[in-house]
Amino acid sequence: MTDHAGTAPVGARIADFLCNEGVDTLVSICDVSYNAVHRRAVERGMRVIAPRHEAAGVHMADALARMTGRPQVVMAGMGPGVANLVPGVVCASIENVPVVVLATQRTRSTMSAVRRGRFQFTPQIRLFEPVVKYAAVVDTARRIDEVLAEAFRHATTGRPGPVYVEIPQDVMTEAAAFSPLRPPHRYRLAPQGAPQAAIEAAVVALREARMPLLIGGTGIHLARAHDAFRRLAEILGGPVLLTYGGRGALPETHPQVLLPLGPGAEACQQADCILAVGTSLGESLAFGGPPQFAEEGRQRWILVERDPTAFGVNRAIDIPLVGDLREVLGQLLEALPRAGAFPVPPQLADWRAVQQAFRSAYVDGAPDSVPVHPARAIAEARAAIPDDAVIVRDGGSTGLWEGFCNEQRSTDFLWTSKFGHLGTGLPYALGAQLAVGPQRRVCLITGDSAFGFYPMELETAVRHSLPVVVIVNYDQHWGMEHAGQLADIGRLVECQTARVRLDHLARALGAHGEFVERTADVRPAVERAFATGRPAVVQVVTDARVNAYDAPGLEDFGGWYAGNY
Repeated sequence: MTDHAGTAPVGARIADFLCNEGVDTLVSICDVSYNAVHRRAVERGMRVIAPRHEAAGVHMADALARMTGRPQVVMAGMGPGVANLVPGVVCASIENVPVVVLATQRTRSTMSAVRRGRFQFTPQIRLFEPVVKYAAVVDTARRIDEVLAEAFRHATTGRPGPVYVEIPQDVMTEAAAFSPLRPPHRYRLAPQGAPQAAIEAAVVALREARMPLLIGGTGIHLARAHDAFRRLAEILGGPVLLTYGGRGALPETHPQVLLPLGPGAEACQQADCILAVGTSLGESLAFGGPPQFAEEGRQRWILVERDPTAFGVNRAIDIPLVGDLREVLGQLLEALPRAGAFPVPPQLADWRAVQQAFRSAYVDGAPDSVPVHPARAIAEARAAIPDDAVIVRDGGSTGLWEGFCNEQRSTDFLWTSKFGHLGTGLPYALGAQLAVGPQRRVCLITGDSAFGFYPMELETAVRHSLPVVVIVNYDQHWGMEHAGQLADIGRLVECQTARVRLDHLARALGAHGEFVERTADVRPAVERAFATGRPAVVQVVTDARVNAYDAPGLEDFGGWYAGNY
């Protein structure tokens, strides 16, 4: 029997299929129902990573997919194990991340029996059908290849997203004679570019523009198109607006990068031609209309998007470029330089200066207080984080402080920009560290409430020697709810948490721990955490009232979140 053909149990064939797809990591808690998968996966040299909770496992696979540009796989055992996957799968669905979910189920006879009280049984597929792109039950061994091929086809075609494949326990152990596996390009579409006529129309529109604006969204991360996006930005020479999910498409140290507020909003209004790449132009950007952008008819819009159904939904698009982001960016890079360089808008340098001054003022104006001011906590930590580190963000108010006070210096930034799903931070950080390996560091900036969802994943980090550094903005509150409860209720209701020494928790789990109560101690603590080369938690005690009431951008966030657009 070979790896690719011959008689084998379905479990072994699944592992062979995944290897053929280039999947090198399987995220799954051990379960006897798929021992055959684990056995063959280890034989084939795959990494098997067991999280402490199945939902956290989905988040890890989600981050791995974002960091590699390839679909990733998570597996769980029948009944409660599969049920635990649901929150992570919903998040991956909203975030458009290609996670392949493999689940076991009771035997076919148990599934079809008209009985009450079946142990560890629920009609699992119904839980996932509303939130995945494809869901199927493998009813016989000879169907496993075609179902898996269909799953990967759906996960990677058009707008990416999660898929669900269920294998009954008796099918998992069933053996069959399998043909050699086909290479993936034989059963799913290879990345395609846009029609050449559309590329040429886009080039003409950009050349005719007085000031083109380039927008980068989350799709750039998933496509791993950072280098092509940078080269395109530098050819165009004008302002580059990064969406909230597109942060890291270019480092914020780049002289063309603007953020959506302040000068960035001014650039959005003044641009006469807009090239948007990998973004849905969502609610936080006013759906591509006022007040973020000019009224319809005053700007020409070019959208690069792989999903044909996305065009014209949030706003009218003049030139649609339908295709894989990397392929389309390559086409634009080939076509644009033929007519020479674009002029650099004279106001760009001023916009950058205003943006930098605004950021600096937020930090410089923050007092050296006890508890620590959140702006000072983020800024002091930033000074100790390696410039090339992957940054992961989690939390409500913490997210606002991070966005204004942390300068993103690398080309990788992870958070749930579409769903705002708390608790993803630590699993994302582990998935990112699995992707980049030990030669590059990963840093999570999180609130204490968000960190509390899956703190036991620190043990996963220790077990697999994943040296993530976690910086916790610790205010003992659900920061985003604090002010609202006092205004609406007149008191806090379950908004405050007990004091917990997270540094002690970290040490108990085998990680490094730091506890910080003064501004001057933040940077040295973060430096020590990185220097250990081990998983680490830096707990920074911050001012709860400042965290709740003074978070930057809170008014703008409240405006669009209330549905004002």
